[in-house]
Amino acid sequence: MSEEDSAFDTSYVTIMLVVFLVVTGLAIDIGYMYVSEEDLQHSAEMAALTGAQTIKQRYLYQAQTDPARLPAISSDPVQAPARNAAVDLVTGKHDAAALVGLLNNNGNALTGDNDITVGFWNMSSRSYTPGGTPVNAMQVRTRRTAESSSVGLGTVGTFIAKISGTENFGSTPVATAALIPGTRANIAICAEACQSSCTFPQICSIPERRMSHLPWDTKGGALASRYLYTSLLHPVTITNAMSDLVCQEMPVQEVCGQPIFTAASGSDAILNDIKAMMYDPQVDRSNKEYDKNGKLVGWWVIVPATDCSRFLPGETYQQQTVTRYSLLRISRICSDGPAGCGKSADKGAIPAVSCTPGGDGLYIDRISCVGCDGPAKKLLPGLRPVLVD
Repeated sequence: MSEEDSAFDTSYVTIMLVVFLVVTGLAIDIGYMYVSEEDLQHSAEMAALTGAQTIKQRYLYQAQTDPARLPAISSDPVQAPARNAAVDLVTGKHDAAALVGLLNNNGNALTGDNDITVGFWNMSSRSYTPGGTPVNAMQVRTRRTAESSSVGLGTVGTFIAKISGTENFGSTPVATAALIPGTRANIAICAEACQSSCTFPQICSIPERRMSHLPWDTKGGALASRYLYTSLLHPVTITNAMSDLVCQEMPVQEVCGQPIFTAASGSDAILNDIKAMMYDPQVDRSNKEYDKNGKLVGWWVIVPATDCSRFLPGETYQQQTVTRYSLLRISRICSDGPAGCGKSADKGAIPAVSCTPGGDGLYIDRISCVGCDGPAKKLLPGLRPVLVD
């Protein structure tokens, strides 16, 4: 081998070694930055969801204790309990060293000293207005703290720092969570169950009412005490069975003013599925109430209400137009047969009021309704916060 060939080989190896080191350095630094930003994004999302959940709990509590003040609460541009909950979640998550922080000055603009806003999420236009009312959403921006830089988090890798001339990356992810008004319930009630005196924000406490799903009475019957099964906007099919829709928990859907699929089935199988979900402590826990002994006293749900006067008897699913939403507290569900959704009846929550023989049915003890076109609909909060942006 000539000296020229040897020199060429040495230069080639040197160049390839440099290229390898550059690529390796970039891969490590970019991967590290990606993980750091992902952690920030997750913190922002969880804080926004926690804040929106706190807003919902405040609304429900106010509606039950002093509904006259609910409009004032929904117009509160600060929502201090929700902001505090969001800050506590982030700082608590990184308690050992405050690596992620939120700044809060109770304002509704993302500024140098404020990372939280509350406002109104418009479902129709899919837009968020900071400071808008009624308040149904929270926006959160997360940032790295001084402590995070001291342990190397939020610092750009050495290689990229030398190339870019900067030592820190200023990633500040933003997340928005909203209480979308809608339903994911698999039951619908008749509009006849709604009374004008029980229009939201007024939530009526009523003597426990047994709701029936027995074969439809062609003469009308007591429509205020009847309920229907519904698959909402999607028809029931072989691959889209009703049991699957109940047990897998459908997403929140906006169905007010729209036709939904309903049926007056006389079977208890679907009711057993709903019962299993009610008494499963892990399902929708934030919307369930327990007494001091840990027994379940109620499950808050939003259900569609429809005009049942023209409903035809039979178990075939028929399309009925939703005219109202109804906020209900289901106090208990009584039915015979095996536990639904493949769950064990022995591991379920214990109802505060036990069932008696012959008392099968779905019972409610709280009710409030809003018309699809009424002004009160804007006040009705969704029961489950979802990320919208």
